[in-house]
Amino acid sequence: MMAVVAMTGFAATVENEFFTISTPDDSWFLSNDDALRPYGARVDVTRLDAKGATLELARIDYIEGAFDPSLYLQKQVVGKKDLFCHAASDFTDVYPSVIAGFVAQGVGFKKTSNNYTYNCEALAFNAGYGTFLVIMAHREGDPSLISRIVGSMKCKTDVTPLHTTSLMVQAAQKVVARHHLPIGNNEHLSGVELAPDTTTLTLKVTVPYITKESVNVPAFVMTKRDAWFRQAPEALKFNLLLAAAARERKLLRYLYVDTKGNEIGTLLIYPEEYEQVEQLEAERIAREEAARLAKEEAERAAKETAELAAKEAAKREAEEAARIEASKPIIYEVKRGDSLNKIAKQFGVSIQDIKNANPSIKNDKIQLGQKITIPRKTSPID
Repeated sequence: MMAVVAMTGFAATVENEFFTISTPDDSWFLSNDDALRPYGARVDVTRLDAKGATLELARIDYIEGAFDPSLYLQKQVVGKKDLFCHAASDFTDVYPSVIAGFVAQGVGFKKTSNNYTYNCEALAFNAGYGTFLVIMAHREGDPSLISRIVGSMKCKTDVTPLHTTSLMVQAAQKVVARHHLPIGNNEHLSGVELAPDTTTLTLKVTVPYITKESVNVPAFVMTKRDAWFRQAPEALKFNLLLAAAARERKLLRYLYVDTKGNEIGTLLIYPEEYEQVEQLEAERIAREEAARLAKEEAERAAKETAELAAKEAAKREAEEAARIEASKPIIYEVKRGDSLNKIAKQFGVSIQDIKNANPSIKNDKIQLGQKITIPRKTSPID
């Protein structure tokens, strides 16, 4: 794969086998990254401030292999498998978007680096039998041009939407003719074929580190079968070739070979087994939904119980406060015309109760303006 960085006046252009991208002036830095060879291409776009700190950037990845954009974002970005996202936070939900003329899925997030906070967006979309991942970031509080730069990207691959198994197979065959495609667990897709009657999709999978002679074939195939059923719910959604095969109910034939091309064994997945996977997945989703609802109901009940307990506690506190307040003596200021007898009748206590609370009162004599203590025994008499 050849990649070229060309300067045209004050503009720069990066060209590789899959796409081209240009910048408007020399304030931008463009570079190729070999990290994705031979399965795709990566280009970095950066603009710096006067102190050499990053103002904004973009990273454009193209991977040969058609993956569901929404799930790709969930796995790589939200799942933080991508190195750029390891320290990211505040992820949004995945939302529909458009970039460079392609319908895409996007997710927003934030990242802090070198004491700066960056507003970031990751977009994923399909172009033929490939998947683009575009990550953009600009410094919070500064204007951004990066989306305009990325929007100028020109895709050089086949951009025909691939919905059917036959189209997926034709596109995959072109890729496999150039190099093996990784499909997990160090295994590679080294061949793909749709039978003439279109009923059977064959995937030739190269398994490294073993030879035909070293394998117990029945045990090997059973292990692969068990693994397939564990991974099927996600794989049949994430890998668009497998998704098309399941949707069209193709017989799926895995032909496992060692690195010398010797056949190890064959795994067959029958169309009705897709239905088993779908049923099990539906049951799993139903269980998770039931568990979620049960958890919400338990949390609601716990909240209501806590609120009721808090109300009861507040009521008890209020009653105790009222009891304490009611038990406090009253300080009464003697008015013109008052006598101990009149005051005692007003507050429903005896003259002796008042005299006991006020040892300074002698011979039942009180004076105007004198403050006396009235013990609380009963409610005042109106």
